[in-house]
Amino acid sequence: MSDDQVLPMYQKIKEHILEHIANGDWQPNQKLPSENEISAILNISRMTVNRAFKELTEEGYLFREKGAGTFVATPFQLNPFFELIPIAQEIAIEGRKFSTEIIKMNVVENLERHELHFYDVDQEKVFYSEIIYLSEGIPIQFEKRYVLASFAPNYLKEQFKRDCSTTYLQKLSTVLSQKHTLEAVIPDEKLRTILKVDDHVACFKICEKLQYKNKLISYAEQYYPASRYKFHSKI
Repeated sequence: MSDDQVLPMYQKIKEHILEHIANGDWQPNQKLPSENEISAILNISRMTVNRAFKELTEEGYLFREKGAGTFVATPFQLNPFFELIPIAQEIAIEGRKFSTEIIKMNVVENLERHELHFYDVDQEKVFYSEIIYLSEGIPIQFEKRYVLASFAPNYLKEQFKRDCSTTYLQKLSTVLSQKHTLEAVIPDEKLRTILKVDDHVACFKICEKLQYKNKLISYAEQYYPASRYKFHSKI
C-alpha cells in the first residue's frame, strides 16, 4: 500500500497546500480558496478541510483574517513565537568575525542507530557533519548534524565560510519549520577539548529539528560553552 493511500484525507490536503507553497504556486499573503470551495471541489466534508487549515495555521504556514479568509503566511510569519537565531547571525549581531573548522563531513553508513530521529529513513541517504563555529577565532559552538541527502544533495560540498549549516538549510526552502529543546550539560573530555573550556564550565545543549512538509530533514545537537555565550532570539 502506498503512503498516499495510508494518509488520512486532512493530511493529504495539508501536503497538497504545502506543495503549492513550496513550488511558489501560492505566494505569501495570497488568499486560499475557502473551506466550502475546497470541500465542494474534492467532495469531502468541510470539517476535514477545516482541520487541515487549522493545523497549518498553528504550524505557521497559513494565517487567517476574520471575515476575509485564509492566506499564505510570509516567511517572517513562518517563524515560531520564540526562535533561536543561527550561530552565524549571532556572531554578526556581536560584530565579531565568523569562521568554521570542519571536523567531519561524510555519508552515514549505518542508519539503524538514527531511526529515533528519522522515522522513515529506510531507503534514504543521510549526511553527517561535525563543525566548530568560532567567534574571533574562539570556539563558540560545536555542532553534530544529520541531513537527508534528498533535501540537501550538495551538503557535503559546503565549506560554511559565511553561513552556518542551519542558515544553509533554511535557504533551500522558506517553509522549513523548526523545533528546539534546550538543556544544561556537563561536557565530557572530548567536548571540553573541542570547545577549549575548563573542567568546571557547563555547556548549553540545543537539539534542533528542521522539518519540510511535516517530514524531518535534519537533526542537530549544538553545544555552547556557558562561560562565553549568551542567546539572542526573535520574538
